[in-house]
Amino acid sequence: MENKQKNWLQSLLLVALFLGSFDQGRAALIPPNSQQIFKLQNQVILEELTAGSSAKETSYTFETDLKISSVWSRDEDQLLEVFISGSRVDASGKSRPITQIPDRPFYISLVKGQPEKVIAHSSKDQSVLNLKRGIASLLQLRLDGSQEEELDVSGLCRVSYKVKSSTKVEKSKRHCSLWDLRVNYHPEEALGITQQAQEQVSYELTSEGTLLKAESMESHRLSLAAKPDVGSSVKSTLILQHISQGSEEVKQLELDSLEEVIQSLLDWNRVFKLESDVDGMISEIKEQTLEEQLKASVEELQSENVGKSSLALAYVKLIPLARITRQEHFVDLLNEHSQLLPQLVDLLGAVQTFDAHNATFGFLYKEAETTNEQLELLEKYLQSLAVATHPDRKIVEHLYGLLEWESIQKQLKLRESIIQTLATLTRQSRFDVEDPLLQQVRTYILQGLSSKEPTLYIRALQNLQDPGTIDSLLEQAQSDEEHNLSVAALQALKAFPPRSFSPSHRQQFESIFYQQKRRFDSSARTLALDIILSLRPSQEQLGHLLDYLASNDRQFEIKTYVLQKLRMLAEQCPRFRALFEKELAKRKQVNNYNVLGQKGLTTVLTRQLSVAPAFNESLLSTQEVYQGILKRGSVEFLLHAGRSQSSSFKLGIYTAGLGSLVGDSDSDDGNDQIPADDELGGEETVTAGMEISVQGAQLRPLIFFSGQTELMGHVWGGSASDSTPAYQATTLAQDNEHYIILASGATLHWRVLGARSVDLNGKVGFSLWNRNAQTEIQQNTGSAVLGHVAVGFTYAKLVQDFSLTHEPKLSLNADLDFYSGIKLCMQLQRPEQLLKQTSSRSVFLQSVDRPYAKHVRATLSHKTAGCTFALNQKNNEMCNVIFSEQ
Repeated sequence: MENKQKNWLQSLLLVALFLGSFDQGRAALIPPNSQQIFKLQNQVILEELTAGSSAKETSYTFETDLKISSVWSRDEDQLLEVFISGSRVDASGKSRPITQIPDRPFYISLVKGQPEKVIAHSSKDQSVLNLKRGIASLLQLRLDGSQEEELDVSGLCRVSYKVKSSTKVEKSKRHCSLWDLRVNYHPEEALGITQQAQEQVSYELTSEGTLLKAESMESHRLSLAAKPDVGSSVKSTLILQHISQGSEEVKQLELDSLEEVIQSLLDWNRVFKLESDVDGMISEIKEQTLEEQLKASVEELQSENVGKSSLALAYVKLIPLARITRQEHFVDLLNEHSQLLPQLVDLLGAVQTFDAHNATFGFLYKEAETTNEQLELLEKYLQSLAVATHPDRKIVEHLYGLLEWESIQKQLKLRESIIQTLATLTRQSRFDVEDPLLQQVRTYILQGLSSKEPTLYIRALQNLQDPGTIDSLLEQAQSDEEHNLSVAALQALKAFPPRSFSPSHRQQFESIFYQQKRRFDSSARTLALDIILSLRPSQEQLGHLLDYLASNDRQFEIKTYVLQKLRMLAEQCPRFRALFEKELAKRKQVNNYNVLGQKGLTTVLTRQLSVAPAFNESLLSTQEVYQGILKRGSVEFLLHAGRSQSSSFKLGIYTAGLGSLVGDSDSDDGNDQIPADDELGGEETVTAGMEISVQGAQLRPLIFFSGQTELMGHVWGGSASDSTPAYQATTLAQDNEHYIILASGATLHWRVLGARSVDLNGKVGFSLWNRNAQTEIQQNTGSAVLGHVAVGFTYAKLVQDFSLTHEPKLSLNADLDFYSGIKLCMQLQRPEQLLKQTSSRSVFLQSVDRPYAKHVRATLSHKTAGCTFALNQKNNEMCNVIFSEQ
């Protein structure tokens, strides 16, 4: 404490000495009526983050001479005239003179000693104007502590000063507004980017307080949130060094006020604020048109490449060009490349512009005359569009308007896809709560709950995720009508962020799980449990769940689900594990084999698919079993970034009424007269289907069969025994773009685009004679991430392009034997996968005599061994029994 007080007193003394060295106020950095000669140097360095990459940096250096004259001053107000001359730019030992910067002065106005405006010729060269703003910003030095924020070339910044001595001062800049100018960003943190930025400015002064040297050192670290070792580091040093006092006589402007002086200069000049503007030249796409790039990518875009990284990489290369393409050009491409239509509609969905949207609907939708193939392509476009994170508002308005069309109302599958996409885009658009479009969409969907197809609108509410609809969904979840409505409503509620729920909502979820008011379907109860656990149960609430395990509830599959879910969470979170073990140790009636031994076939597990140096991905599998048959199951792929995670793809399977084909329920011994939960609704229609969610967007479900007649048709015809595509698409993943303005005024452009190409197929073999069944599901995924960084100004530019590609695959085989009892064996396998990373760094000297360019390229790869995942002991035992009998 004594040392801290001593340091504080020393700092206070330095400030007092510093301030006291001036008589009636702070001396000007540039003395009035004087001319000073300075040298300005700016070095910008671009480096890769990846360990093992080429260590040699890519950089450029800009140098120029400045002649700064004080041509007017009154008290602490001042006008400086600045001439730029002798400019050069260097890179890799090559030096080029710059002759195109006009030989005319610009001016800096200072009010109370601080730079306020730049008065310069209205030049079209944005980066040179930004450079002048950077020079002016170096003269911003405050010592009175009156400002915690300053406006300069980097925008509005948080600042703090540290006086090192009477002639040395340091300034720290943080959270500058122009360090994160977002064009696009992904709301899912795991699919986003991370940025670390800082700047230190050091000042050296004479004993009189005039400027000897100002040096700015800033750094920007840009990386993928899901893979922090991939990205770029940009460092910039800007030095203003005093050389000598000028020999020329400084003619003063004889006017009474600073305003009058500035006004006298406006015949040939304009007034500019210190805050810079983006130099759009840094991000211009000049190399190719969309048509040229598409022709170069025809081979990779063929349908046989769906599920491969080559298609995903070609896809992300096309997106920047497609986003600046006009509607008529899209129509020409759709007509010209008819063999690529499935891939092109995926691409146009990712573009998210109204031109792409109009082109797609205009080309494919012919109202009542639309063919089945065109309807399928429109659905495919809508599914790709549903993943969009920044759609044009006019797209949302158009989709909403389509629902009133008579032809759309008759095309039921297309209509449902429009409703699901509309709901997702409304959420992704992040409209204000009072936005009329949000209110119209919400009202339309809520009114649909009373229609003949309420589950369709419940799924739409799942995609909308509007907190204002939670009470309506809870009402559906607790209704006494068909149990599938309750399950659908709770599935929708599970998609909401946990922060959306209040304590009152928690109580209602507990009422459903514990069946406090009435009995519920087992799937409804497990979904309610998932939500309860997402709300981080207290010690008392966790105790109630453990007590439930020893209750007289006969639903052993639900008890198995509860236990496995608790154990899985305990593995993932040390704090929850400590609480779980503490509460379990208190309960002898629970903590014994009779309760904790597995009696059901239900499975809940998570398995790591890959870790660094590959992406950190895991699999979450939930298989809810009833009467030995999978009743509701899901396999979800999660991408992790720190503590956040994002759902990349989720496959759900649901069945009903298949128990009668397999055997009797094993949920009780026949002595209990209370009906099982799933028997409450009486006879169920034999049904099976698939639900797919892509990055949180729920798609229209696929129904395998509905009714025993249709099922038998598949069984006897063998139509399900051949491998059949269930989902084939390429969708956008990462979608981030922003700009950064450096202290020198140089512009940094940073863009990351990613895509996933998925080929999901499966087949089912079913034998009533041998009383067994086999299921095989294969998912092939090709993933690609493309990054681009460009930083510089008119005469020099540094560029880094990197790509990441990999092809994670997964297969699930399930064997069911119900000849004598029920035995189910599941095998989950992942083959070897290869992650490949390529990178190129370039430096360009441009707009100079004899332009120069240099390129450095590198490639890295990493293999992840294949494996078969262990599921649980019960599954191992079943597999041993089934395969020992073969």
